[in-house]
Amino acid sequence: MIVTSKTLLGRAKAGGYAVPALNVDNLESVKGVLQACANTGKSVIVQTIPKTLKYGGIKTYAALVNAIYQGGADIALHLDHGGDADICKDCISAGYTSVMIDGSALPFEENVRLTAEVVEYAHARGVSVEGELGTIGGKEETENAVSYTEPDEAAEFAAATGVDALAVGVGTAHGVYKGTPHIAVDRIGQIAARTPVPLVLHGASGLSDKVVRECIAAGIRKINFATQLRQAFTSGLKASLAAHPEAFDPKVYLPQAVESVRLAAEEIIRLCYGM
Repeated sequence: MIVTSKTLLGRAKAGGYAVPALNVDNLESVKGVLQACANTGKSVIVQTIPKTLKYGGIKTYAALVNAIYQGGADIALHLDHGGDADICKDCISAGYTSVMIDGSALPFEENVRLTAEVVEYAHARGVSVEGELGTIGGKEETENAVSYTEPDEAAEFAAATGVDALAVGVGTAHGVYKGTPHIAVDRIGQIAARTPVPLVLHGASGLSDKVVRECIAAGIRKINFATQLRQAFTSGLKASLAAHPEAFDPKVYLPQAVESVRLAAEEIIRLCYGM
């Protein structure tokens, strides 16, 4: 079934693992991710960022996931880094079962107000909500100085907003890492000890398997991967075009890109579930 992220993260917390949240950009990445889900028999969160939705349309991605998903392990359809209440409401109307409202660039009180507004709207419609406190490095929708999440503020934020999951700033970054990232795993544990809300790690592409496992052990229950899947898609596509230089039919050269995404997604799933 297509369920809420809250449902999947509740299971993850009870089982001591993390649910992989895999960003998709097109038909091929949706096919690759959902095939990986079917092959492993493990739940995933399929998610899109606002730039992707602007490119293809909110209803397009909701329809793609619903059309291609064939049952088996439960999944969720999630908006990643929603910048305002309107896009969250539009995704909910289109059938998304989970949304993120990212008010991390706002002062604490304004972030609480915006997040609580989205939580009230979403919960009334059976949709779960992820918030963010602290910032993730790299490009989100705006450029921000990185700030780590304070454990006491996280507890206060979770209680004041009623969020179902909380993305925390602990040293990760979006995009491709320059140098070796240093993740404050101890900070994750401190936050997890102060709030019952499942914690989310953004910017996991490029982290070592060892660090990912440490983050899960410390209390992370949802881990976002985007760049790793985009790199897999692009490398698969380039290899296929090189192997079929005369091909002009996308159905000839795109299957290898789907396969590359599938392989990358299965690797991520095995890591997050400790398989």
